[in-house]
Amino acid sequence: MPTGYHRAVTTHPVPHPSTYEPDYYTFWARVRRVTPSKIAALLRWRRLASRCAHYEGPPFFIGPRSTLDISPTARITVGSGVYIKSDCDFRIEGELILGDNVYIQQGAVLSSHTRVEIGADSGFGEYVSVHDNNHAQGSDGVSFRTLPFPTAPVIIGRNVWVGSKATITMGVTIGDNAVVAGGAVVTKDVPANAIVGGVPAKVIGYAKN
Repeated sequence: MPTGYHRAVTTHPVPHPSTYEPDYYTFWARVRRVTPSKIAALLRWRRLASRCAHYEGPPFFIGPRSTLDISPTARITVGSGVYIKSDCDFRIEGELILGDNVYIQQGAVLSSHTRVEIGADSGFGEYVSVHDNNHAQGSDGVSFRTLPFPTAPVIIGRNVWVGSKATITMGVTIGDNAVVAGGAVVTKDVPANAIVGGVPAKVIGYAKN
């Protein structure tokens, strides 16, 4: 297995030690943990939730300068502990499902015309691109801009790591515990526990438990 891609596979995240303190969940303890950045993130989430007629889930962190283009047909379901960092660009016309503890680093682009699902405990590196749609190919006298988008759902399993600047294209399913190397372009399904890399991405190993 290539050096640098080994990681432990976990099924239950370990709570931070501070959460075991007796007063961690008291009102004043919660107040002390409030910061201006968290307040701003909550306001960004509130704007998202108010624009989406079909939103289900708790508040989650949305970093500064992230844009969320939400159409009237969008359906968004979010688990607990979701964290989206700065400068991300989400364009949602179809369905978006984010499982518990999904973590998306800065600069990610995600477009859902039909359905994009990211399983619990999965994470994205910087500038990852996920699209469940593509432009049609034009021809003489017919601009691709005038043609309908072909679409197919993208399903990313649980505990999947997607490295920085990777691209996941329409119709792809990625199995649980898989690793997508940085810069990979994923055009075909990825088996569970597989490590894929390259353009187009191919299996280059399997994760060890």
